[in-house]
Amino acid sequence: MDLIRLNKHLKDIGLCSRRKADEFIANGFIKINGTVICELGYKINPLTDVVTVSDDAHQVIDKFVYIVLNKPIGYVCSRDKEEGDTIYDLLPNDMKDDLAYAGRLDKDSSGLVILSNNGKFVYSVFNKLEECEKEYLVTVNKPIHDEYLYQQSHGLIRLDGKAVRRAKVWQTGIKSYGMILTEGMNRQIRRMAENQGYVVTKLKRVRVGCVTDHGLDLGTWRFLTKEEIEFFH
Repeated sequence: MDLIRLNKHLKDIGLCSRRKADEFIANGFIKINGTVICELGYKINPLTDVVTVSDDAHQVIDKFVYIVLNKPIGYVCSRDKEEGDTIYDLLPNDMKDDLAYAGRLDKDSSGLVILSNNGKFVYSVFNKLEECEKEYLVTVNKPIHDEYLYQQSHGLIRLDGKAVRRAKVWQTGIKSYGMILTEGMNRQIRRMAENQGYVVTKLKRVRVGCVTDHGLDLGTWRFLTKEEIEFFH
C-alpha cells in the first residue's frame, strides 16, 4: 500500500479534520509505533504502522473538557476582573469562556484548581472535595513545635462551632510543614494556624485526590487523565 500523510489518515479514520490533525501532530499528541511524531507531512503505512492518539487529543475532540491548573499566587478564582488577575487569564481564549472551577483557592495561595465545562462533573468534584484527601505545603511566620503539630493533627481545634477532623501533619522545616485534609472548610488551614497564634505566610495545594502537581509548573495547566476524571465521578 502507498504511504499516506498522517494528517489524512487521522481525517480518514474520523478523528478530526486535517487542520486539527496538524495541530495534534505539532503538539506531540500522536505516536507512530510508540514514537511521538511532530513532523508535519509525515507519511505512514496504515496497514503496518500503529497510530496512537493521546488522551490530550481526545479531550480536545470531546464535547467536555477537564483540566487541572496550577494557580500562582496573585490570581483569583473568579471571572471578575475588578478583583485582579484571574485564573482564566492563564487559559487559552477558546477554552476560558465555558470552564467553571471547583476547589477555590484564595488570592494569596497557590496550587491545583480543577476546571471543566461539564457542570455535573464540576458539582461532583465540589462534593468529592469534602471527603477526599487534599495535600498542602504550609509555611508560617515563626518556628513550629511539637505541640503545634499535635494540635493541628488531632482534631483539637474548633472552627465555626465544631471540631475539625483529624489531619495528617508532618514537619518539613523550621517554619514549614505538610498537611493532608479530608474536609473543606473556608480558609481552613489559615484559620487553624491563627487558632494557635500563627500566621500562614505561604500555602500551596499540591494534591487533590489522585491529581498531583508533578511536572506541572505554576501558571500552566494540563488535561486530566481518564483515571483522574473517573476518580471524581
